[in-house]
Amino acid sequence: MISVYIVTGLLGTGKTTLINQELRERKKLGSTEIICFEEGATNSIKEPLSIDPDEIEEDLPHVIHQIQDYISSTNPKEIWIEWNGMFAFQQLEDIFFNSILKEFCHLERVIYTANTNNITPMIQALGERVLSQIYSADHIILYSDDTRKTKSVRTLLQSYNSECSILINPSIEDFHNQLSHPVWPWSLYGIIAILTLYILLVTVFRHSISYSIHQVLAIASGIIFEGIPFLLLGTIISTGIALFVPDRWLMRYLKGDSIKSYCITAGSGLLLPICDCATIPMFNALLKRGIPQHIGLLFMLASPIMNPIALLATYYAFPDTPSILLYRILGGIIIACIVSLTFKWKPHQLPKVTNNLPLAKDYQYTLSSQESNKKKVFLLHVEKEFSQLLIYFSAAAFTLALFQVWIKPTFLSSSLDVAAPIASILLIILAFLFSLCSTSDAIIGRSLNNLFPISSVLGFLWLGPMIDLKNVYMLRQYISASFILRLVITIAITTYIMTLLFQILYIL
Repeated sequence: MISVYIVTGLLGTGKTTLINQELRERKKLGSTEIICFEEGATNSIKEPLSIDPDEIEEDLPHVIHQIQDYISSTNPKEIWIEWNGMFAFQQLEDIFFNSILKEFCHLERVIYTANTNNITPMIQALGERVLSQIYSADHIILYSDDTRKTKSVRTLLQSYNSECSILINPSIEDFHNQLSHPVWPWSLYGIIAILTLYILLVTVFRHSISYSIHQVLAIASGIIFEGIPFLLLGTIISTGIALFVPDRWLMRYLKGDSIKSYCITAGSGLLLPICDCATIPMFNALLKRGIPQHIGLLFMLASPIMNPIALLATYYAFPDTPSILLYRILGGIIIACIVSLTFKWKPHQLPKVTNNLPLAKDYQYTLSSQESNKKKVFLLHVEKEFSQLLIYFSAAAFTLALFQVWIKPTFLSSSLDVAAPIASILLIILAFLFSLCSTSDAIIGRSLNNLFPISSVLGFLWLGPMIDLKNVYMLRQYISASFILRLVITIAITTYIMTLLFQILYIL
């Protein structure tokens, strides 16, 4: 496959100069070809193939065959493309994702060049054409001679593409080193590196390493591999909601405050066998589509409890007291409703975009309604969002492994004689810290049943699926810290009060 590097940006932002400098640094001029879709004031280091971008709309097959013939005659190992900043990035994709060129060309990196003096007004003037390039960029090179503007422009660009690296007035060496970094998210490499190190440690130094370290690595890797399918499923469903579910359907069933909307939201978990970590990206997707906060929260809090797998696990964990299953369902739904209603009575003010520019990444849903483009956008969005969530989930997994190895045994080793109110506080805290999957926390709950009052155990089973440490990590990807803090406190207080009421009723 031929690696294709794309440098795009508005006229006068140094695209040709950047390509020339990088090709000198890479010392691969003999095996590299250049394709220009615009003519600037600077000459290319090597005679390029020049193509008028207007030809793409007039005769796309001719442009594709022209590039195919050029590649066949030069036989390059790399291709550098200077793309016109006035044309949407989708037009370039139409060329290289064509059935002819995609067989032997691979889009390796996209570099966007910008100048702080004109990028903001040009985004406002050109809209989707500029945003499509910014969103597709792996790297943004920002040239600035005004340090006061640099911070605001950087923030603006990151609002449209939070995953790209932004370099301010980079040297040739800085840009070359950045371009040499791997494309995969660091979390994927980190997981692979840690697991590889773990295997080496077990193989070579198994007698010299503490058993607890083996436990931490084994539990963390187990949590990650167990959670990946649910994360991916949640991301796929949330992206499907954003792209394919009509607004009229969502607004019809979830927008209002009718009993029907609450029942549909609270009971949707029965149809979606997903754990708590998978509901978070779906909650974010609902908020983006205009669903009220309290309805989205009711879905996020109630679905893991109504998960049929979690219900089945609870039934088998407590075979002698099947009523616990009923208590868990009723108590969980009541807590979810109360917490959600507090956000209805006093909605939390989420951060809003303070300018009149298009919302971050919104352009991708309006580029084209063709089925092929929707599929491409769907896969791209799933890939990016899943990679982001995996970073937070991996960090949470290793934190949780430390808690499970060094803290949890203290509470499971012997019976603790504590009063029900104190026990409820203790188990609520443990449910938050242990961050067990909602499909398996009933097994731990069964062990706790021999140590603590049943009301405290139910508090453990109620709070865990709604909010825990790993969920906080993942929610922080989408929501402000103040929103999360209020949510955690509200759930904890409501759950604690519910355990006290249950203890009184249970005794009576």
